[in-house]
Amino acid sequence: MSTAEFDKYANKYDQMHRKSIAVSGYEPSFFDEYKILEMVRFLSPSFAKKSISILNFGCGIGKSEPLLLKHFPNANILGIDVSEQSIELANEQEFNKEQIRFDSFDGKNIDVNNKFDIIYIANVFHHIEHKEHQNLTEQLYKLLNPNGQLFMFEHNPYNPLTQLTVQQCEFDVDAVLLSPMYSKRLYSNSGFDIVKRRFTLFFPKFLTVFRSLEPYFHWLPLGAQYYIVATKTR
Repeated sequence: MSTAEFDKYANKYDQMHRKSIAVSGYEPSFFDEYKILEMVRFLSPSFAKKSISILNFGCGIGKSEPLLLKHFPNANILGIDVSEQSIELANEQEFNKEQIRFDSFDGKNIDVNNKFDIIYIANVFHHIEHKEHQNLTEQLYKLLNPNGQLFMFEHNPYNPLTQLTVQQCEFDVDAVLLSPMYSKRLYSNSGFDIVKRRFTLFFPKFLTVFRSLEPYFHWLPLGAQYYIVATKTR
């Protein structure tokens, strides 16, 4: 999808997202926060209280930044996106300007001076042409502090409900879903050490009583989404 197309969808992103996920029974805010909670659980609540730096790669209209600050209260957060219209909308929000910043980039060169303890990527790479993946992940590797953590969340192409959701979503019309194996190989080839791959979101809202069981199914490749945890040790 081109930058112009992302700009076109920026003003109606929430509406389209809510419509596309209606079959799950959840509100968009549930999906925004579950990913961040997964990071906190993986890193530990004590780590989340540290003074750290976070890059949100592909931040869109800035929905995740307040949630990131909620769960990482001492973090400095930078959200970047190719859509200048989305960045404008993000900057119109009320937020802590001392700890949160937004900026645009050209989609090929991540022109950021500082490095980060956490790089957060939420359902972004399936919108990016495959020929650009390696270049971007190599740049992200350089932006991660030694022993920092990268979290890449993606839709699981092996889940039929996910396939239906993507097909019904207007801004996913050109999306090419990434297999978990492809994502692991992508980051390995860019120098990262793969720490973990986990599958998530096995139960729609009407089965929410079973959500406490999800940690036991992280290995099962049928969750609606998955995420890769990668680190930089060299």
